[in-house]
Amino acid sequence: MIQRRTEQRREVTAGLNMTPMIDVVFQLLIFFMVTAVFAITPGLDIKLPEAETAENPEKENLFITIDQDGNLKLNHKSVTFANLKEEIIKKRKMLDNTTMIIIQADEKAYHGVVVKAMDISKKAGCTDLVVATAPKEKGKG
Repeated sequence: MIQRRTEQRREVTAGLNMTPMIDVVFQLLIFFMVTAVFAITPGLDIKLPEAETAENPEKENLFITIDQDGNLKLNHKSVTFANLKEEIIKKRKMLDNTTMIIIQADEKAYHGVVVKAMDISKKAGCTDLVVATAPKEKGKG
């Protein structure tokens, strides 16, 4: 009896195993998400008092922002009471001395800090001062 060998042919499929590559991509994604530096907008966190007659300014103005701890910013630039007058004079010259000053003070800011900022603004030659408020929400007493 003659035995015939039947040759079994194996088909080799050429391909790329995607699992390790996907693992590496996810690890890189997690690495960059954890190490990314999130940009924080500089500024003071203030809550304006509410008023029924709140209006938006019509032209470019100077904004003095005062937070509840008494920190000052003039148009997003940190200032102190010592250099506030010089900064106001410098900014008003750039804006042709026609601007008004809008004071955005947190509702929990000390009254004395707001009055001092107003006094310095007047000494810098600005007679138009406005205290910013937020529109009163309907339904609040």
